[in-house]
Amino acid sequence: MKKLLLPLTLVLLFAQFGHAQGQKKTYLDLNAGMGMLPTFVKDAGRVKTPALSFSADYQLKEHFSLGGFVGYSVTETDVRTLRDGSNAQWTNHFSVFGLRLAGRSTQMGPWNIYGGLSAGYSFSNIEITKGELEKVKRETNMREVSGKMLITGFVGTRYAFTPKIGIFTELGYSSSLVNMGLSVRL
Repeated sequence: MKKLLLPLTLVLLFAQFGHAQGQKKTYLDLNAGMGMLPTFVKDAGRVKTPALSFSADYQLKEHFSLGGFVGYSVTETDVRTLRDGSNAQWTNHFSVFGLRLAGRSTQMGPWNIYGGLSAGYSFSNIEITKGELEKVKRETNMREVSGKMLITGFVGTRYAFTPKIGIFTELGYSSSLVNMGLSVRL
């Protein structure tokens, strides 16, 4: 219950803040991006498939949006020497998806700053490319297939070239820790 208290409080505050603001024309932002900093950077993994992300944010009120996101990446470890002297290497196929709530600043010329919370599910599928699976599992405590619920935050900015087309940069836990890409407003 304690884990849900902070997200629930923030959702209610966002809802209250959004309700207190006047209704403005609604829009839908579609964002397609590529990761600049892999989620598994601490594992010194090599990127085999760049982190790809897609999100859609629907403006409910002037400073409040609700949306969804998906992401995918593939990383591969270097050859690692295990305690028994054998070598191992593996590839991680990582997916993430969920919902997001965002508070948005007032438009400052072509710039818009936003941040919020996301709740979703992350999923890893590990493929052993060198070595024995059982040895790797014992030493690293890794499972072939694993998933977990996540609640995390994000912060980003959008620069509009035109009222409909822009670019975005976002920092937060997803298929990459930093995403950049194209934003289209409908």
